[in-house]
Amino acid sequence: MTKLVEKSFFFLRHGETDWNRECRYQGQHDIPLNTAGIAQATTARELLMEQNITVIHTSSLSRAFKTAEIVNTKHNVPLIPHRSLWECHYGELEGQLKNDPTVDLRWKKGDTPKGAESYIDFSARIITLLNKVLSSEGTALIVAHRAVFWPILEAMDIGTSSSLVNAQPVYLEAPNALNNNWTITEII
Repeated sequence: MTKLVEKSFFFLRHGETDWNRECRYQGQHDIPLNTAGIAQATTARELLMEQNITVIHTSSLSRAFKTAEIVNTKHNVPLIPHRSLWECHYGELEGQLKNDPTVDLRWKKGDTPKGAESYIDFSARIITLLNKVLSSEGTALIVAHRAVFWPILEAMDIGTSSSLVNAQPVYLEAPNALNNNWTITEII
């Protein structure tokens, strides 16, 4: 796994959609935020209001992009959409209920669902873009999806067991003189 450029940044999973509520694989289906998701994005905006965010990079899928737009009403910084930050393509599982709790773990180990993007290709897509973003000036907020967070954690040598709830902002602090490891702090 490629390592992450050692530069601190913020990450925010999009607000809730109806498919989140129903526990369906969304993948690359463009499912919009529901009323709860809009409220969650508004809360995230308030939590991030005092942070020194200078640019927002977001998935161009509407659930993430709308979340980023809501947050950006307080920051008014460049908002840059990326297809490379899209959720993984889950193939035949998209739209299906999440009935098997082992699917994600098996996918990460190389058991790719029919028609889906492999975890290796997905991870490479995410880390390649993120390293470009982190090599740029300023402090970034990344607004994306649940699975997008997993290769980021792996690249920070944290593992992939963590999962973010909808619209919970976190600060990912790069190793520094006081701490040799990446750290994750929820913004509350």
